[in-house]
Amino acid sequence: MRRGLVSSGKVPGYDEVDEAIRLQRAGELDKAVIVLEGLLTRQPSNALALAHLADVQIRRGRRTEAAQCLDRADAAAGTTAYTARLRGDLHYKGERFAEAARCYQDADALGDKGTWSLVQLARCRLRLRDIEGARGAASRAVERQPNEPGGWLVLGDIAKREGRLTDAEAMYSRAHEAAPHDDFAYAKLVEARVLALPAEARAREVEVLLRTTARGNTQLQGVLAKLRADEGDPDQAADVWAKTLAAKGDAYSRRMYAFSLLKAGRTDEAAMLLAQCLADDPANIIVFRNYVNLQHKRVALAELRQTLEELLPRAGARAGAFHGELRKLPLPEAN
Repeated sequence: MRRGLVSSGKVPGYDEVDEAIRLQRAGELDKAVIVLEGLLTRQPSNALALAHLADVQIRRGRRTEAAQCLDRADAAAGTTAYTARLRGDLHYKGERFAEAARCYQDADALGDKGTWSLVQLARCRLRLRDIEGARGAASRAVERQPNEPGGWLVLGDIAKREGRLTDAEAMYSRAHEAAPHDDFAYAKLVEARVLALPAEARAREVEVLLRTTARGNTQLQGVLAKLRADEGDPDQAADVWAKTLAAKGDAYSRRMYAFSLLKAGRTDEAAMLLAQCLADDPANIIVFRNYVNLQHKRVALAELRQTLEELLPRAGARAGAFHGELRKLPLPEAN
């Protein structure tokens, strides 16, 4: 395995890659794809372009295409810190945390100088219930870059999981200081603080913030939804996620709204939204299982078949699960 994709100095296609990076940072992902694919028609083995195209495809939710680009990049130039990190991102999004952890470790060993791989490694360890492994990776991240929030956030998550709310608040405070305009870091800090309040006062405190200083913070709306669910009020939790989805329109909010509808027993609404979530990411096995189970409970098998058949071409590595479920379903009746 090699440490870099390109040698120092100007290389063919570098200007196009630089333009694609600029477009990616501006959020113009489709345009970045056009630039990189245009370059690759002329230089199909350009490992730098392939790696950046994989990065863009991951951000677009096109995991199958991203994996193909990474395979080609590694074949052309060997595994690098960048491609190992991207492969970690692919596994993480697919909730394959053990595989993701190995890739992030490889990225670190290959000389990744930033903190993303270490922070993601810590998150993987936490998901795998390896608290000490998570603490070690997060501690290395804050040692490397104490003015970045990621490591502090994971250390806060560890402290909260261990019931050390004062320590969690201190870690989240460091993250907020490092990134004062980061809504996620602020929401984590508020959550740690309100958990120290009496249960009946927590949601009320967050609502006050959302009406005043934290207006429009969709991450804090997510905290409010969790508090409402903890209070045993799934309908109010669903309503909060509905507002978050309306404000943000992202796949994560849609997924959380769908699951909250499911918990509230609003199965018809949940089924419609879970189908949209599966369309967002056909490889998400948790969404797949919840949608399939719900449609069986609703006896909506024709609807289930139609959704699975429509999404099968985009299922990627999960195509086997789609085929397996389709084989179990009754064939549609002939007209």
